[in-house]
Amino acid sequence: MRTPYGCVCFAVPKKLLKQLADDSDDPHHRRILHEQIQHSSKLRGTRASHARSPAAGTPGEQLLHRQVFDAQGRTYLPGRLLRDEDDPPTSDKHADQAYENVGIALRFFKEVLGRDSIDGRGMRVDASVHYGLRFANAMWTGEQMIVGDGDGRHIEGLAHSLGIIAHELSHGVSQHLVKGGLGVVLVAGQPPALKGEAGALNESFSDCFASMIKQWQAGQDVHAADWLLGEDILAPGAGKAIRSLKDPGNRRQTWREDDQIQDYRLYRSTDEPHKAAGIANHAFYTAAMALGGNSWEPLAAVWLRAFDRLRPRATFLNAAHATVAVAAALHGKDSAPQRAVKAGWQKVHVLT
Repeated sequence: MRTPYGCVCFAVPKKLLKQLADDSDDPHHRRILHEQIQHSSKLRGTRASHARSPAAGTPGEQLLHRQVFDAQGRTYLPGRLLRDEDDPPTSDKHADQAYENVGIALRFFKEVLGRDSIDGRGMRVDASVHYGLRFANAMWTGEQMIVGDGDGRHIEGLAHSLGIIAHELSHGVSQHLVKGGLGVVLVAGQPPALKGEAGALNESFSDCFASMIKQWQAGQDVHAADWLLGEDILAPGAGKAIRSLKDPGNRRQTWREDDQIQDYRLYRSTDEPHKAAGIANHAFYTAAMALGGNSWEPLAAVWLRAFDRLRPRATFLNAAHATVAVAAALHGKDSAPQRAVKAGWQKVHVLT
C-alpha cells in the first residue's frame, strides 16, 4: 500500500560512499561513486510503477509473499519478474539471495512477533536486484526494496547480506507503525528525507531489528553475537563493518571515518540520522546485554510496541519513555526487562 510519507532509506551512509570515492585512485571509479551519491538523492522521490495489493491473510493462505525483480542494470522499477513466492531457485544468485533473506526477515516478524508482513496485513514485499550500474547501496523506497550489485571494488554486493536486507525491510515496518513517517520531513519541491532525532530513531529501529534477525537466524545469544551490521559487504581495505551497536563510532570495528555517536550529550540537531542512530542503538545493546540470553526475548516485542506509540517528530526521550513503559506493561513494573531498558537509556544519557 502506498503511503504518502514513505522515503528512501539507505543502508550505506553517504559519508562512507564519499570516503570510498575520495580514496579511489581510479578517476572513473571515483566519478561513478560521486554520481551515485547524487543519484541517491533523486531516488527519494522514486515510486515503483507496479500496483500493490496488500491483502489481509486468512487461514490456509501462504505465510509469505515475495517477488524479486531484475532491474537489469537500469533505474526503471521494478524491472523483470525473476522469482515469485514458491517459485524454484533461479540461475541468478543475487535474486535468490534477496529472496531468501527477505523470507528470513519476514519469518522473524511472523514467528517471533506474530506480525503478518511489514504492514501486519500480509502485504507483498518486492525487491529489485541489479539496480543501476555498479550501484553500491540498498534501500527502501517507501514501496519496495532496491538492491545494488556493489561497485566492484569496495562494496561487494548487498543481496547476500541478511543484516542489510533485514535493515531495509525493517524500514518498511516502521513506515507502517508511525503514521506520517518517523522523522520523515516533507518540503515542497524537495524529496522526502529523514531528519532530527526522529530520523535517527527510524534508522536505529532498522539497525536493532536487523541485529535481532541476524542473531535469531544464527541461533546466537547476546554474547555470541558480533553486534555489527554490514560486516559482510565491505572489501578488505574499505573497512570491517558499516555500524557497531556494541561500540558506535569505534573505527577499529567499522570504517576509518565512522562518526556515529553513542552519548546524547554529543547530539546536535544537524547530525545525520545514521550518525545519531548510535545513541538508540547503544541503549538497545546495553539493555540486551543486561538481560542476557537471546536479544529478541523479550526486547523485540518491547521495541515494536513502543515504536507503535511514537509520533512522527518523536525524540530520544519519547522513545525512552515508550520502551520503559511497554517493558513494564508486558513484564511488570520493576521487572528485569523494565530495569534493563531504563538502564540502557541511562547509559547513553537520555534518561538520568
